[in-house]
Amino acid sequence: MTTWLAVLIAFFVIVGLVLAIARLFRDMSSSRYNDDDRRLGIDAQAQDIEAFYRTQDLHGGSFDQWFYRSVRESGVGINVPTALTLVLGGSIVGAVFAFVVTENLIAVAIGMVVGLVIPFVWLLFRRWRHIGVMREQLPEALQIIADGVRAGHSLEQVADMVGSEMSEPLAAEFRECASHLKLGSPPTLVMKRMTERISLPEFRVFATAAMVHQTAGGNLPLLTERLAHAARQRQEFTGHVNAVTAGSRLSVVGLVVGSIVAVGVLAWLEPEYIHEFIFHPVGPALLTLAAVLQLIGIFWVWRVMRVGF
Repeated sequence: MTTWLAVLIAFFVIVGLVLAIARLFRDMSSSRYNDDDRRLGIDAQAQDIEAFYRTQDLHGGSFDQWFYRSVRESGVGINVPTALTLVLGGSIVGAVFAFVVTENLIAVAIGMVVGLVIPFVWLLFRRWRHIGVMREQLPEALQIIADGVRAGHSLEQVADMVGSEMSEPLAAEFRECASHLKLGSPPTLVMKRMTERISLPEFRVFATAAMVHQTAGGNLPLLTERLAHAARQRQEFTGHVNAVTAGSRLSVVGLVVGSIVAVGVLAWLEPEYIHEFIFHPVGPALLTLAAVLQLIGIFWVWRVMRVGF
């Protein structure tokens, strides 16, 4: 590879990384202004884009809606354009890095796929962690709401109470709910927006009951207490399942990580062997088949251990 081509590639990589980091820093450091914009409805966030596709009957595709939902429920504090910039930048960096290291087109394709997948995996991990923390906090939050409504407080007041007494990330959602209600937003619209960000079945039932209570009345404290009890039971059941299946899940993680570590150690100790294997006519096909079988095994185990409540 010539020197000018290497310099040109390095220039574009550095520029792309600087732009991606700048957008990420802007979104993470200006969350207060983003919150104000969301309250006033002047910023197209993930839920707004997804709702636009639904209301306009535009076939944005299930993948597009899944991506918007993942960004919205991950709680990372970035918007959809920034997330797309990270995905595109990851694919470019992975392809360029593989090309600079190996100068092989197959390695460039693999590097592009890996760089494309890493941001998605990061978003899914943040979404899983974000929802898991809110699931643990939800029973206590529902109990606070039930006690507050029974004491005669309004929905705005109990949302403010939950936002001040609970910890993040659920407290931020209820503080935003209280802010919307103070600005005069309809409670039904506020509850609908919260269900889009808090994808928990108990909270969806509570939001539906709160919307019905605003229009037709009803015993909201009793229903909220029952939902809090159901959320605690679900949390205990999930913890029991995780404890029972901990050995099996650790075995799967050990097999996957062990195989990757073994290949890395072999490449370090015997680089000629790995070189001959990769450049053999059937080497890339066997490597791709092994990766596909690993992914199928991980997905199979995940589906078997996924128990509903």
